[in-house]
Amino acid sequence: MAAGAWSCYLFEVPARPHIGVETILETAEDLFRERGYQAVTLADVARAVGIRKPSLYYHFPKGKEELFVAVQTRMFRRIGSELREVLVNASGSLEQRLNRAAGWFFDHPPMFMLSMIHHDMPAISDEHRQALTEESYGAIMAPLIDAVQEATAAGEIRTIDPHIVAGGFLSVLEGNTIASRAGFGYDVRAMMAASLDMIVNGLRIEPDSADR
Repeated sequence: MAAGAWSCYLFEVPARPHIGVETILETAEDLFRERGYQAVTLADVARAVGIRKPSLYYHFPKGKEELFVAVQTRMFRRIGSELREVLVNASGSLEQRLNRAAGWFFDHPPMFMLSMIHHDMPAISDEHRQALTEESYGAIMAPLIDAVQEATAAGEIRTIDPHIVAGGFLSVLEGNTIASRAGFGYDVRAMMAASLDMIVNGLRIEPDSADR
């Protein structure tokens, strides 16, 4: 029998290198992002990873929902850590800092968090839905809220609920990403810059001081 294979009565099966949980999570993240939770099966994940479906249950004995929660939790924590670093290191106005944050998002695979909340969250248990909601809030919303609060404290912007601004930023970010993919509008970065200009500065033309 050749080395690196095990023998059965009638055939040989080549031994495969050990597939770690990180490889499974990375592959599943790509599939869930592109297709959504309900369209992806464990067989799809196993096929993409290159293992048999029963092998997934070694790491995720409760099945697809457990895998999905692990994937999203890992993603939120990774994105949140890097997003906070971008916002902390970015100088300038709130608009400039949010543009830096948007640029960071565009340099990475799209997250589609709001679409996930709308389409995927209803398909999982209340317990897991609550856990992922808390993870996403702490990891992604919190750094944006902090940036808005800092701008308010510095007198840069008027007092406004920072949750609304942070949520609006994510909504516009995702909307522009989808519009760009569909072929509408201009370059996605230019679209986002124009959107942030409207969010932060509005559309009203301020009168000259001589006219006041």
